[in-house]
Amino acid sequence: QMDLKYGYIAGIDRFFFMMSIIDVYDRCIVGYHIGLNALALDALRTLRQAILLRGVTDPDKLILRTDNGPQFTAHAFQDGCAELPLNHTRIPNNTPNMNAHIESFKATACLAMSFSPMLKPTNVSVSS
Repeated sequence: QMDLKYGYIAGIDRFFFMMSIIDVYDRCIVGYHIGLNALALDALRTLRQAILLRGVTDPDKLILRTDNGPQFTAHAFQDGCAELPLNHTRIPNNTPNMNAHIESFKATACLAMSFSPMLKPTNVSVSS
């Protein structure tokens, strides 16, 4: 499962984005992207890196589940998934429970960022 979370950076009046991929079999985060942009090409690069780092030799047996965000519905991302190849499925609208593993990770990451000594809660707010 793959999904996106964003947060606001006060002081520079910008958003940051965190894309994450979780392996639902062993619950490991196998890929992530943190940056000031979250484009389809960022999602595709993150996916390719996760496959490479995980040592997957037969990606056609992989199933990637995402929501219907613009990064995942973009032609560039769809074409990249077809080239890998892997089975990309998208959940129906308004059904985050169908991506429960990655949603749970995002909630945990949000909580961790709220209490991180490096991030002052008054300077960073995290939203879904």
